[in-house]
Amino acid sequence: MAELSLDIDLPKKVSFRSSSPSYDISRPLFQIETTNLKLKSCGCKGIRSCSLCKDFETNPPNFKKEKQKVSVYTFCLVCQRACSTDGDAPFDCQSFSDSAVSKHVMNVSCLEEVQMDSKKTSAQCSHLCQNLINFNGVFVIQNFVTEGEEKALCGAIYCTNFVNSQSGRRKQDFGPKVNFKKKKLKFAAFTGLPSYSQFLYERMKEHKCLADFEPVELCNLEYCSERGAHIDPHFDDSWLWGERLITVNLLSDSTLTFTSDEYPDLEIRVPLPRLSLIVVEGAARHSWKHGISRGDVRERRVAMTFRELSDEFRQGGQRESDGEELLKIALTFKGSAVGGS
Repeated sequence: MAELSLDIDLPKKVSFRSSSPSYDISRPLFQIETTNLKLKSCGCKGIRSCSLCKDFETNPPNFKKEKQKVSVYTFCLVCQRACSTDGDAPFDCQSFSDSAVSKHVMNVSCLEEVQMDSKKTSAQCSHLCQNLINFNGVFVIQNFVTEGEEKALCGAIYCTNFVNSQSGRRKQDFGPKVNFKKKKLKFAAFTGLPSYSQFLYERMKEHKCLADFEPVELCNLEYCSERGAHIDPHFDDSWLWGERLITVNLLSDSTLTFTSDEYPDLEIRVPLPRLSLIVVEGAARHSWKHGISRGDVRERRVAMTFRELSDEFRQGGQRESDGEELLKIALTFKGSAVGGS
């Protein structure tokens, strides 16, 4: 895959709003300034909390609940299955990253090609794959972007102010203003997806199972350990947002954890390598909640999540005209963050 060079003039310094520390982009890759972080406000509400909450030190969250006994399965990036490693050899699929089979799997164009015959793929993994569960709807492509593209993307992203969000996160929204409870949309402030995301959209469409993916929203989320950033297990909306949730993972590795109310003692952990792309759809989208725990945010991380329209807003749906307008605006790739500058 040829590296794409983005023509972006990166400033020497980027100044954020008063709620954000000043930031020197010429320093090693996006190191975070932690000075006086505890003096800054956060966006937490209700039961949400982060390291910046006023009562965090005197009323810390109940971590015991997070650490309750569960059976943990890990999603293997080589065989693309959820395996229990209890009693198996150490789980390390990266040791096969140079093999011909691994290279094929990492560059497949469709989920069906990733989920190869288990008898063929299990031998390529460093774990035994004897204890499996039926976990469908996750598709990971490693090295979807290069380090150079990551640096250009983050340079462009950090030219726009972040807004404080829940649970220690900061965000940038490129999409319509939505009231999910009342099922209402406002288009006025939506000017499209940002220009720097266009090459990601075009690269996605090179993959067979993403050829028809048409994003109408991008949310950039920043996580850092100093703020106790995380996201609680949740289902994404399915009234406006469609089948596939696509995230490009930048700056550091992390882990996406899937849980189910139906199986409270079961946990699926999906590695999110830096530079990778993950697709969540099907059962993983609708039957399993997903979240990022505090302990899985060790360094600064930026997640670029793209969403498509639901059937209600597609051709033949009740709100087809709204969907057409949203898509028309989104794919101009001339947008600015809603609420940012």
